[in-house]
Amino acid sequence: MNLNSLLHVSRSGVNGMQKKMDVTSNNIANVNTTGYKEKQVSFRELLNNPTTNNDAPLAANAQVALSRGTGADEQSVNFSQGSYLQTNSPYDFAIQGAGFFGVRDADNQLVLTRDGNFGRDEVGRLVNNRGQAVEMNLTVPYQEWPTGTPVVDTYGNVSIVDGGTTTNVGRLVMYLPENNENLIADGNNQYSVVAGTNLATSDANPELFGDIAQNRLENSNVNLAQSMTDMIATQRAYSLNTRVLQSTDEMLSVVNRFTE
Repeated sequence: MNLNSLLHVSRSGVNGMQKKMDVTSNNIANVNTTGYKEKQVSFRELLNNPTTNNDAPLAANAQVALSRGTGADEQSVNFSQGSYLQTNSPYDFAIQGAGFFGVRDADNQLVLTRDGNFGRDEVGRLVNNRGQAVEMNLTVPYQEWPTGTPVVDTYGNVSIVDGGTTTNVGRLVMYLPENNENLIADGNNQYSVVAGTNLATSDANPELFGDIAQNRLENSNVNLAQSMTDMIATQRAYSLNTRVLQSTDEMLSVVNRFTE
């Protein structure tokens, strides 16, 4: 392996560790974000060149190869369940299970989220904290909802209780993609769905999507202690790669002086 190859290997290591630090820092920053799911980065070995006896004398059955460095693959999302947070708002919801809430973005496109921090807007719609309408199957228009206390069961059926009268006004819709790898994080604690993905809804068999808990929010699933440990290890790996990069550059400078 020549010095230029060493520079390439070290540079790939620096770039990979920088991406890992960026993702870990973002996880730590969102440790208190409702419904946030931890992002992860995986690494893969770049082009691996096997070394043969024509390149160098090798012992019998020896397997030696020269790597071209490390590549950081696209980040993935850890969709494991977060813990519950008790709240006092009847419009706060958490899903215990695999389902997602649906909301409409500024372009009226459906996006998915695990953040159930909802409320009513000035016209009575159920919206998230960004003013995006939550997907519901209404049996009573929002403007005609009676006054009273909202009650939501585990399947998402919404009723308004006023004294001894209970009025069913609709049902929260949950969504479930055929594969969570078909979800694209858009940076707002929401996920868009890859075109062509089969997206099931809780209109049929709602028990398959999970239970909805009222007066609850789902905490971030980031493990702060583990993330801090990962950050320290990544910083050290980054530092080692920069030292190798600097040493290789110094050796190249020496070689260049000899050729002058």
